[in-house]
Formats: sequence, structure tokens, C-alpha cells
Amino acid sequence: MVEARKRQVQKIDPILLVVVLALGAFSCMALLAASYGKSAAIIGTTHIVEKQMVWEIVGLIAMIGVATYDYRLLRKWRWWIYGISLFLLIAVYGFSPINNAHSWIHFGSFTVEPSEFAKLGLIIAVAASMAAIDEQEEPQYGIRNLVPTFGLLVVPFALTYKEPALGQALVMFSIVMTMYVVFAKRTHFVMLSSLLLIIIAGVAYMAIQLPVQFTNFVENLVKHKVLRGFQVDRIVAWINPNFDLQTTGYAVHHAQIAVGSGGLFGEGLFKGILTSSAGVPNQTTDYIFTAIGEEFGFVASGSLILLFLILVYRISKAAALSSDSFGTYILMGIAGMFGFQVFENIGMNMYLSPATGITLPFISYGGTSLVANYMAIGLCISVAVHRKQSMFTKT
Repeated sequence: MVEARKRQVQKIDPILLVVVLALGAFSCMALLAASYGKSAAIIGTTHIVEKQMVWEIVGLIAMIGVATYDYRLLRKWRWWIYGISLFLLIAVYGFSPINNAHSWIHFGSFTVEPSEFAKLGLIIAVAASMAAIDEQEEPQYGIRNLVPTFGLLVVPFALTYKEPALGQALVMFSIVMTMYVVFAKRTHFVMLSSLLLIIIAGVAYMAIQLPVQFTNFVENLVKHKVLRGFQVDRIVAWINPNFDLQTTGYAVHHAQIAVGSGGLFGEGLFKGILTSSAGVPNQTTDYIFTAIGEEFGFVASGSLILLFLILVYRISKAAALSSDSFGTYILMGIAGMFGFQVFENIGMNMYLSPATGITLPFISYGGTSLVANYMAIGLCISVAVHRKQSMFTKT
């Protein structure tokens, strides 16, 4: 028994753990810079660094708990996990909105954001579905078998989008697409990828070359309630950096200035002009990267991005060593989740993508997101310690 435990511990990726702990340290440093000298009215709470440290501890405990549980047992509980996720996504509409969004469940002053945990529920459900197809005597990867799998995305995506939380909904989409990259046969992957690229290229061409027609198209989306007015404004602010700098474009405009003004080594802790003067809204959450960029500079920002790249790489590498397809798909879903969130959050801080309200994993302030992220790492560890033989090396 003791030897078995030792062998399991030896399978834990120490680099992954070091990266996660380093991200935790980055978070406390960034929150200290972003909250220093600011009132609760500005940052939304008091003692923000101390609270984040408490959530770090809670998250680590959750990570250990998930890591010690055999991930293979989650497969038989997948419908319960998925169903509870949907129930919580529906339950948010029974509570008063925060910032005009039904994204949280309230327990007094304590709030929970179910969409954070719903992403993990989606990963488990889709991984089980894809693994079931792989394990058929003669696996069929045609559209008929793919529809039920992608159908698992539709309900949580729609519920999250309606909150409205477009950013979280897009994360769910990216999770399933990342898993599909591993799952799909080459012909299906090429077909779907080509279709997505054509759609993206078409929208980009219309936005740049046919601005009037694009504006009419967007107005129709608003008219039919596909997009909200503020979401359209964010897209326009991304395309046109000078759009509405006093309201919609204010945050992204000042975020770009803050990141750029940091230079190589930054202005110094508590010395960033925009950071210390609360010049960037939501700097402890959506725009936390600007505090790092302005006060600690390119070196710190680049180091943080490098840590995220290592994180995604180590999770993807673990996927290649997973003992079965279920574990592989779980790991790829988690890699896709972190990868997209990092790209979107840092991108909107630097005008590379529209603002969608996505937090930076492990860095932004927030108990629910932090615990959910640590639970995801716990799942990665669970897959690693219970692996036997890679699905990519079986003969």
C-alpha cells in the first residue's frame, strides 16, 4: 500500500505544482499593487490580498481533495455532475443581478459563480461522451455521433450567454473545440476548422472593408437579441480604438496605456500612475494584467505569460501520458479552458481582442474562480497519478 502511494506521488508533475504556486504569488503581488490606497467603493471589498490568500488555501485544499480521488470514478457520476451544473446555472435567475448580470448565487455577503464550476462539469460530460465513442468496437466519428456530444455544450452555453456572460460562454465553446481537436478524425477536423476560418475571415472582412454593412449586421443582431448593446459597443471599441473613450472605450484605452507605460522593468510598486490613481476600472479582476504591466514592466509580464505557457504545455503533455481516452479528453479540456482564458484576458488588456469580462486564471481576485481553477489542477494530478499507459502508445 505504501509503495503504491509512493509510485503515485512520483507521477505528480513537480513543475506543474511549482507553476501553480508561482501564479499564486503573482496574484498576491498584483492585487497588492492594484488595491493599495483604494477604498472598498473602488475595488469592491476590503483586505483583498488577505482574502485572496485565504481562497488560495481553500483552493489548495480542494486541489488535494480532487487529486486523491480516482478521476475514472467521475465517469459514472457524469450525469449528476452535469445536471447539478445546469441546475446551478438556472438557479442564478432566482437571485438579484450584480452589474446587470445574473451570474451569481448569493448567501448573504458571500457569492458563488456557478459558471466556473459548470465548465468542469462540461469537461467531464463531454470527455465521457467522446471516450464512449472511442471505445466502441468500430468507432464512428461521423456527424450522427457528434451531435449528442456537441449537444452537451448547447444548454450550459445558452444559459451562461443569457446571464449575460459572453466571456464564460466562449470559454465553454473553446473547451469543447480543444477536446474535439484530439477526438476528431483529420477529415472532420479540417472541414470544421475550414468552416470556422471562413466565418471568422468573412466577419473580419466585413468589419474592415464594409463598415456600413457590418454596422447594419450588428444592429440586426441587437434587434433580434443575439447580442446586447454593451457587447456590440465593446466589439466596436476593439475595432475602433478611438470609439467612445469616455464610456465603453475608456477601460480598454487606459488598460493599453497602463501596460505600455511600464517599460522594461515597470514604474515600481505603488508608483504606477494609472494603477495608483484607479485609472483602470475593475483592475483587481478583468484588468489585473495592467497592474503587473505598469508597475512591474515587461519582464514581469513576460514571465507571467511564460508561466501560463508552461502550465498549458505540462497539462497537454500529461494528456499524452494519460491511461485512457477519458483522462486525455479531461486534460485537453482543461488545457483549452486555461489557454483561451489567458489569451482573451491578456488580449483585451492589450487591444488584441474585445473585452468580454473574463478573469485571468489564478491571478484575478475571486474565490469561486480560484477554487474552480485549483480543482481543475487537482483533476490533472488525479489523471497523472492513476495513469498506466498512454492512449497514444497502445498497440
